[in-house]
Amino acid sequence: MEAQRIRDGVKAMHDGDKASSKGLFRKPDWDIASGCYDQAATCFKLAKSYDQAVQAYMKASEAFFKADATHLAGKALESGALIVAQNMNQPQRAAEMYQRASDLFMTAGSIDRAAEQLQKAGRALENTDVNAAIEMYSAACGLYEQEDRGRMAIDIFKKAISLLIQSKKYEKAVDMLHRQLAVLRKLTNRSHVCKANLSVMIVLFAIGDEVEAGKQFNMMCNTDPGFAQSEEAEIGQALLQAYEEGDQELLEQTVRRQHISFLDNEVAKLSRTLTVPGEMLSSSMGAPPSVTSSTNASYASRPPSSRPPRASPAAGAPTSDIHAMSPAQVRAELYSTPSSKKTPQPTTTHPPPPQPAPTAEYQQPTPQDLDEEFARLNMDKPVNEKKPPAPVDDDDDFDDLR
Repeated sequence: MEAQRIRDGVKAMHDGDKASSKGLFRKPDWDIASGCYDQAATCFKLAKSYDQAVQAYMKASEAFFKADATHLAGKALESGALIVAQNMNQPQRAAEMYQRASDLFMTAGSIDRAAEQLQKAGRALENTDVNAAIEMYSAACGLYEQEDRGRMAIDIFKKAISLLIQSKKYEKAVDMLHRQLAVLRKLTNRSHVCKANLSVMIVLFAIGDEVEAGKQFNMMCNTDPGFAQSEEAEIGQALLQAYEEGDQELLEQTVRRQHISFLDNEVAKLSRTLTVPGEMLSSSMGAPPSVTSSTNASYASRPPSSRPPRASPAAGAPTSDIHAMSPAQVRAELYSTPSSKKTPQPTTTHPPPPQPAPTAEYQQPTPQDLDEEFARLNMDKPVNEKKPPAPVDDDDDFDDLR
């Protein structure tokens, strides 16, 4: 079946070429040629031979144009562009054909159809060339504005504004919002005017120009009397107050209000990314106390072996005069006072044994304490330690002398 349709399409193309050719005694018949080409395009499209169908539609458009049927020429190009966009996945080629169809509709005086073709061209380019898509949408809105048919461009305005915000082209988004506001004021749609006014302020805050946002707020209140008593005006005033006072908490509470969700999706998303000036700077200015406290906490959590040693006031210094001590006190001083000079020990991976905490103040031991300490040291004395000489009995020596 498809093969038969392709043969019918080829035959219709041959008839169209014959009718459009110039003979010795005849002129090209563009009416017949355009009909043949249009019939061939239909056969190729039904047979799913899309490339041949597009070629036939382009020849049909040219024949219709030469036959002074400009509107039909634009329709033929529109049909071919639809096949290219949907079945051949060639958005750039489809956009070019839509633009040519728009020019043909403009020539024919059909402004609405011309703007519609530009809108279709923008839709085809959204995923491949965002800038070109925005230009197509802007041109379509311009055609509706020229004909004072702005109400037909409301959806196109919204689409263009969304793409501009997604691309972070906030200045152009503000311009597009102002164009939309002008159309909405003519339609006397109070609800949409209030939403558009608040959207302008949010985009200006995203740019970082809160001064211009304040000017726009005052101008909107004077231009649109209904805006001053609206919920959107209260939200705008709260946003201005948050920026003037640097109150990030007030800003976050304001953007979570219900009327923010009634705005376009991209504008509502943008509002939740706003921050007051200096918010990041103020949070970083509080860093030194936290850094100091964290440093102290980390030092306290370190093991004793990794901390730097603390100097003892009695280290290496004699605490008393040896010549003024008794023998028992001397022995106690020698055994209880650590030596200030120690031989260096080789470094090992094992942590050193815990050292006793230094006393806050030295107290003179009593004789009873010294005797008890001396007895304890004698009990803990190593085996190979040299024993002290036995005390000499003075009575025996005196007997020997006698």
